Amino acid sequence: MKFKFSDFNKLWFSFLKSSIGDWLYKLALPLIVLAKTGSAYHAATIYGISFIPWIFFSLIGGSIADTFNKKRILFLGNVVSGILTVLLALFVKQTNLIMWQLYLIVFFLSSIDPLIHPTFQSILPQLTESTELITANAKIQTVDNTLSIVGPLLGGTVIVLFSGVNALWVDAITFFMAAFFITKISIKTPSRGTLSLKKLIKSIKEGASYSFGQKVIFSGSVMFFFSNFALNMFEANFMYYMTRQLKLSVFDASMAMTLAGIGSLTAGFVTPKISRYFSSGRILSVSTMLAGLFTIFLFITNSAWSVGLVLGLISFFGTINVITYFTLRQRTVPSNILGRIVSVTRMVSYASIPIGSWLSGYLISIGTTMKVIVILAGIIRLLAGAGAWLSPLGKEK
Repeated sequence: MKFKFSDFNKLWFSFLKSSIGDWLYKLALPLIVLAKTGSAYHAATIYGISFIPWIFFSLIGGSIADTFNKKRILFLGNVVSGILTVLLALFVKQTNLIMWQLYLIVFFLSSIDPLIHPTFQSILPQLTESTELITANAKIQTVDNTLSIVGPLLGGTVIVLFSGVNALWVDAITFFMAAFFITKISIKTPSRGTLSLKKLIKSIKEGASYSFGQKVIFSGSVMFFFSNFALNMFEANFMYYMTRQLKLSVFDASMAMTLAGIGSLTAGFVTPKISRYFSSGRILSVSTMLAGLFTIFLFITNSAWSVGLVLGLISFFGTINVITYFTLRQRTVPSNILGRIVSVTRMVSYASIPIGSWLSGYLISIGTTMKVIVILAGIIRLLAGAGAWLSPLGKEK
């Protein structure tokens, strides 16, 4: 038996609980903002702000992951996230939102993920054999994939029946449940000392130097930089597009997202199989180009069913991307520096998300339609995949 099923499943269940809450958060917050302000600009800006902490805190998160007790980091991260979500739920109950204060709360809440994500990624190889890493990553990704199907439908139902604010209360509870499962993991992840400012700076430099020197790994993060920019040009305004421009109900918009999730779920089963026949670099570059092609197809969609079908194809290739790159990184990078490499590459790939989110919100505010935005996003994603094909990543064996 290659998996240490007991500990792996505890990590899996922890991820499941927090991911359920994340879906409620993703659906509830933009709808709350739209309902109280009527502004697509504010809704898109909130979305973009949630990714800004990846730029500021990713490198610190990597050093934390490679220095301190990994179980303790994950436990504290989930507990603090739960507390901040409670504060967010209390804040949005106000009749008139003070947007800069809401931005600040969202920024702090979103800062936890970049601080603990490198820990999550670097603890995973300790729970499985190297040859089974792609299957382990597929199992983790299946959580997101399955929730992509049932999350929007259930989340939309909760919001319609009980309000977006109550959905945030449920989100807080899921974080506390996730923390509980982390305490049950039995593996030892001892600290490797302290982390003074001097050590932190040295640790970050080591991680950055290694990341930039590994041309295959770094080429992948650059590809994701442009792909994420394009992806979030339409994702940041997805609920606005569905509910305001296509005039669909919240339930219908949730149904479209449910259909999209089928593509992600399918990719979780397909990726380990195709990885046996093609190199990681080829899989990453081709799947990015195909995701870009189908992004352009959003131009001709007008119903929940057609949007859901096209988003399903986009999600299918996007999920193949994620599983393949995570596995390539975990297999290539030594364990003692893996947390820092995760943080550097994640920071690079996420740096474009706030820009893409803000740009799409601005374009809509000046009268640009989502039809135009998705064509632009698709072209950028196609070019990102083509660039990856010609880079060291595309030549990876």
